[in-house]
Amino acid sequence: MLSNDDFPTTHVNKLTEQINNWLGEMIRKGQLPADSPQASPTTASYELGEQFLMASLTDPEVHAVTSLDRDLSELVTATGRRHYQIKFKQVAVAYARSLVASDESLCQLFATRLAPKVQEAIAWLDAREAEGSEFAEGSWRVRLVTIPPFHTHAFLIEKMQNGSDVALGDSYVLVVSAPDWLERLPRQRLLTTREFLLGLKDEVPILGLNAELQSS
Repeated sequence: MLSNDDFPTTHVNKLTEQINNWLGEMIRKGQLPADSPQASPTTASYELGEQFLMASLTDPEVHAVTSLDRDLSELVTATGRRHYQIKFKQVAVAYARSLVASDESLCQLFATRLAPKVQEAIAWLDAREAEGSEFAEGSWRVRLVTIPPFHTHAFLIEKMQNGSDVALGDSYVLVVSAPDWLERLPRQRLLTTREFLLGLKDEVPILGLNAELQSS
């Protein structure tokens, strides 16, 4: 059975209020669709969808050479953030991020193509589970992994020891979003860690800002 990490319900009201404030501003700016004028707070078309704890994979091009015999769960680092799908009339249109250690305080809310891509990946996993796949037996935990050097997101699907928080290894990886030029990174297919890392091997990371300040 597929599942994700539990969300502390004591923080739901505060988080919802924060998201509503940010949503209101984005709707006023035309970044998100407006609800019907007749909608009341209890019948609004926006809703909080699925949530996933987040992790990050740094130096993937190095791991693609040195870590092919390891499990992805050993290579990622927790970010301390949680990802939430934001839906409008049951369609994912945005995502929010919260700081777990700060009582799930909202830190990001964006309307990008990532939200529908996450929803597509969720639907793909749900359909596979319903077909009686490898997830039909045992407990499997899903987390969202970001790979910043390649602007890529993936689901890390870990098999868990029953009744515990201990991952058993042999995780699966499902690519959620990736640039089109990462042609060796298959979509809509469960990958082993080795297959996933080999899809990044010899690829050139997207360059970011140089941390050094230049003197005039």
